[in-house]
Amino acid sequence: MFKTERQNLPIVNLLYKTLQEQLVMEDDAPPGVPEWVVTYGDMMSLLLTFFIMLVSLSEIVNDEKYRAILESIQSYTGYRTGPISPPGKYFPMNSLVDQMSMLGAYTDSPDRGRGGIKTRSLEGKDVRVYRTREGVPVPVGRTLYYNQTDIDLDARRREKLDLMIPELAGKPNKIELRSHTSVKPLPADSPIHDKLILTYQRGRAVMLYLIQKGIEPKRIRI
Repeated sequence: MFKTERQNLPIVNLLYKTLQEQLVMEDDAPPGVPEWVVTYGDMMSLLLTFFIMLVSLSEIVNDEKYRAILESIQSYTGYRTGPISPPGKYFPMNSLVDQMSMLGAYTDSPDRGRGGIKTRSLEGKDVRVYRTREGVPVPVGRTLYYNQTDIDLDARRREKLDLMIPELAGKPNKIELRSHTSVKPLPADSPIHDKLILTYQRGRAVMLYLIQKGIEPKRIRI
């Protein structure tokens, strides 16, 4: 009986060594695909899914499906936006899509500016825009009467202007000169054949007289 146990002992040792070698082989498996390949494959799969979703959204024509997709995306991301617009092809003008399309339309020409500006700004390093407050216009002065083709100031017109100057001098208000002509056509022997030029020359004569009396030129406009 003792001899039989000593004969079976090498067999047990052999089985133990075989199992131990199998465990070592399973732990030390030969190297396979690098880890970066798996990460790269996952990234490419996500990109492919993203582009497929973009193509699907770009080809949507049905408004109901489009709104359903928007609602599902908003509910998934948890981002609160404005209320869903009513059904139909009508979209509010204050929506983000309309604003982006309007801003993009301003950059389709080299004559337009960027960033939603309709026209290009002036060139230069220091460009300033000043705004003059108009305020409430107050009629001051008296009416000067002219013949149909008169331009110059006679003694009576100068006398009326002299009465207005104390009311105009020493004040920061703007002075607006309005000149007019008759509705009748100008005679053939008139030195000026354009009514617009005639009205401007009358206003310019009054402006020069006011400047001569001490009124600042930058306050006067015709």
